[in-house]
Amino acid sequence: MTDTSSGYQEVPSVCVMEDYLRRSFKATDDELNYLKRIIDLRSKKRQPFTSEQIGYSYPSVVIDNFLYHGNLGHASNIGLLDQLGIRHIVNVCDCRLDKTIVEKYNVLWINLYDELQTDIKKYFYATNEFLWDCKRKNEKVLVHCQMGISRSSTIVLAYLMK
Repeated sequence: MTDTSSGYQEVPSVCVMEDYLRRSFKATDDELNYLKRIIDLRSKKRQPFTSEQIGYSYPSVVIDNFLYHGNLGHASNIGLLDQLGIRHIVNVCDCRLDKTIVEKYNVLWINLYDELQTDIKKYFYATNEFLWDCKRKNEKVLVHCQMGISRSSTIVLAYLMK
């Protein structure tokens, strides 16, 4: 790489690199093609997942025939909820569920932002009571947050530890 007057470094062309790699390291055509594919992949911009892509999976089964752990896509998918026999939802995120979901399922909404300073512990009693009530009725429940990673996992773990 050479320095230019603008302070940026100039990346040598692929042809120059190919010649150098062939001479210095005896690179084969297969190795050079592989290297080109890697360079192409590195230069592509990564796109975030859309809410539609998130919803194409199944929630995790934490306790058979009772407790499921998932994301907003799972909680918004009536077909999936019905297929799994879920009757209750614990929504632990700042996103409201659609009116059709709220009317059809028993929803406990804990309106929480995903921030470090959020005190999720103060909701453990309410969520544990809700989950125990579902368990006593022998009915299935989905605990979710937006991505199904931190807030919902914390609620599920608090229930399991109690």
